[in-house]
Amino acid sequence: MDFYLLLTLMGVHIMVLAVPGPDILLVLRTSLAFGYKSSVLASLGIGLGIVAWVFLAAFGLKAIFIALPPLQGVIMGLSAIYLMFLAFMLFKSAKNPKNLSLQTADLSGKKRRFFIIGLFTNLSNPKAVLYFASVFALFLDKASSLAEISLLVAVISIESMLFFLAIGRLFSTKKAREIFFNNQILLDSVCAVIFAGFSLAIAYECILKFTE
Repeated sequence: MDFYLLLTLMGVHIMVLAVPGPDILLVLRTSLAFGYKSSVLASLGIGLGIVAWVFLAAFGLKAIFIALPPLQGVIMGLSAIYLMFLAFMLFKSAKNPKNLSLQTADLSGKKRRFFIIGLFTNLSNPKAVLYFASVFALFLDKASSLAEISLLVAVISIESMLFFLAIGRLFSTKKAREIFFNNQILLDSVCAVIFAGFSLAIAYECILKFTE
């Protein structure tokens, strides 16, 4: 594979990751509320989801959607439900905020839940489905061997993980978290509205797809 083509893919991928969406919002909120270690677990979950999409793209995701057109609509419907659930949980948090602090937040709850939430948030992200089935698939078509496909899978997976780990580190600083705790009700409310907005937008697209 041409080295410049690989750099182009890395550039496109980082821009896709940087577009505000459920994944980046989840890592941002987790790092603010629970610290860097928890955001690492959320990032690992998101990273595993991305690896799953990359492998599916490498071995026929686009062909599956062509063979089974309703499948994409079903995935989008489930995505809308899951993201609305996250919005509801954030709304509950805003309505009844816990007395968290920099000293207690990192110890609250079971940390493995952040990994699971990260994984399902990514798997329910329609942006990931569309990107890996279309844009990423174009670059895969340029790969002429299993070794080149494996290289693409490795590079994109590592790049994604490093991106979300960097976001987690940036927003888990003491100053950023102090701002969050001082404005938790407002920020959780904003996050709830954003997740609900993602859910409704996906639901609308899903309805259009099934009514075409």
